[in-house]
Amino acid sequence: MEPRKATVALTYNGANATESIVPDLSSFSYIDVASGSSDSISVELTDRGRRWIGPWFPVKGDTLKPVIQTRNWNGDGQIQAFACGTFQVDDFSFSGGPPIRLSLEGLALPADSSFKTTQRTLTYEDATLQEIGQEIAGRAGIALFYEADTISIKRIEQTNQSDCEFYNKLVTDYGLVLKIYDNRLVVFSEARYEAKAAKLTLTEADFEPGWSWDTTLEGTYTGIKYQYTNADQNKTFTVEAGGGNRIKTSNTAADNLSEAITIALAELNTANKGTTTMSITLKAQLGLIASDCVEIKGLQKLDGKYYIEKITHSIGSGYKMTLEMRRVEERITTVTVAKESAA
Repeated sequence: MEPRKATVALTYNGANATESIVPDLSSFSYIDVASGSSDSISVELTDRGRRWIGPWFPVKGDTLKPVIQTRNWNGDGQIQAFACGTFQVDDFSFSGGPPIRLSLEGLALPADSSFKTTQRTLTYEDATLQEIGQEIAGRAGIALFYEADTISIKRIEQTNQSDCEFYNKLVTDYGLVLKIYDNRLVVFSEARYEAKAAKLTLTEADFEPGWSWDTTLEGTYTGIKYQYTNADQNKTFTVEAGGGNRIKTSNTAADNLSEAITIALAELNTANKGTTTMSITLKAQLGLIASDCVEIKGLQKLDGKYYIEKITHSIGSGYKMTLEMRRVEERITTVTVAKESAA
């Protein structure tokens, strides 16, 4: 078999920079997160020609589009490519040598920085969660990819919050998640992705030494008691789900009983994510992304289906991936009490 090889092709500010940059590439890492934060990259370069401290000096906001390319990875002659997305230079630093070294850090952010920085006070009325997302994405100059049920919202206020902070909390309140990928806002249901078939089955033989597994009950719940009084409607919504002795309480605002049920179940299941976690490093498995599931077998009580929260791709002396995962637990999807009454 021909030797495996992994390299990075790089577009910098719209120009193909592979031939000029990659010979100076010391290491490259790409962090792919399922939700809650931006994907990121780190590029380490040697500046032997002193071009980066001179005419190629970086500027914050420069764009990078890396593509991981492999040859002979799973078979002779096999050529594959994995596009990491679009990133903006967020931070960079130099260190002395010789040679001088440059570290470039990039985040998957919209070109319009107001998405994360500008505090807004707005009111959205008679809109869906998707429509609010489209408005926010439009202000950032990017597209929205929405993969979830239609959720109607009678009225919601964005008060002295950035669009990023406000919309991330809003989708979480309804049991969904948000990520930024390749100039898109992506909203999806983790429950749907947890229900998909595992993309790979992994055993201990696939792991490098140093893997870890952990389980805890701290911060998790067996049930929820929710009660909120809507003064405008003069109604109180009461929702209960689950049972046992670890009960979460909530009074998050809702406009109707259906919304109250959605919010209560979302809060309960979100709190219970990550009861059991696992971290492993292995030879890169091409095509695996955060939000995929894998099946762990051969570790007895540790076996099960795991949802990938984060993947760190590392290219240097080889190409490895570190998976940070949580075991897929049964979600609570039905309520035992759901009623509205006069306040």
